[in-house]
Amino acid sequence: MKYNYNIKDPSKKYNEVVAQVISLYGLFSRKKKLRAIEFFYSKLNDEDFEVEELASGFIFIGILYQEIKDYESAAFFFNKGYSLGKDIAFPYNSDLKKVLKTFLKASRKDLYDYWRSVFIKRSLYDKKFNKLMNS
Repeated sequence: MKYNYNIKDPSKKYNEVVAQVISLYGLFSRKKKLRAIEFFYSKLNDEDFEVEELASGFIFIGILYQEIKDYESAAFFFNKGYSLGKDIAFPYNSDLKKVLKTFLKASRKDLYDYWRSVFIKRSLYDKKFNKLMNS
């Protein structure tokens, strides 16, 4: 599987990391997804990334946990990622409804209430966040 990096001259290390991510992510067993999560988490801890990249990485880990129905871990990483990106004006994404539902599935009504409120306040710059009013 060839991946279009959109980078003129990616480093060998970058190419290797992307190849590992593709091979781990493309496998659907629970064991392989857990290995993908461990890989991403170790890279987030070992490399220097911008705050936006770290936030996005933690949210992606939350999505992987969500896919294997480990809602407690997913809620933890969603909270961690959105906390890091709290001051970043990101656009509305319909997956935010799934994130909020994940907090409820993890029995974290506190996180559901908190993040729903934070997301709705973002309607000041993106009216689409108002779609979360009925979530």
